[in-house]
Amino acid sequence: MIRNARRFAAAAAGALITASLLVAAPASAATCSGHGCDGLDPIETGCSADASNATTYPKYIVQGSTTLAVVELRWSAACKTNWGRISNRVSPSNTVQVHVYRSNPYGTTDWYGGTGRQYYGDQLYGHNMSVCAVGKVTTASGTVLTSDPLCA
Repeated sequence: MIRNARRFAAAAAGALITASLLVAAPASAATCSGHGCDGLDPIETGCSADASNATTYPKYIVQGSTTLAVVELRWSAACKTNWGRISNRVSPSNTVQVHVYRSNPYGTTDWYGGTGRQYYGDQLYGHNMSVCAVGKVTTASGTVLTSDPLCA
């Protein structure tokens, strides 16, 4: 009886150690890299796990003295990709959109966005290439304003 209790205790301890290792394991690796990430969602692929801004400063979309939106170019060192992110700063009635492109080899993503607070687009491979993000705001009155390209 004591022998069986020790076996059970040892098995339970082993299961706890194994479970704690599984819980403490790092996030799964990215599911794509390089050109294989072109047009894919950076969160779904795991590329956003190590994301940082690719430039020191963002671009602003301004109307008069009001900043309507902020555009950022994001970078994943693990996947070697970029994508755009836009933050709506003023009105939930404004539609904000963002996309990225590179000129050589040519590539572009669709525009992504809506009337919420923040959106990001799909990624493009950008290692040793110039990749640019552009943001766009369409106000409730129909005025369309775009950012200057934000390139890295």
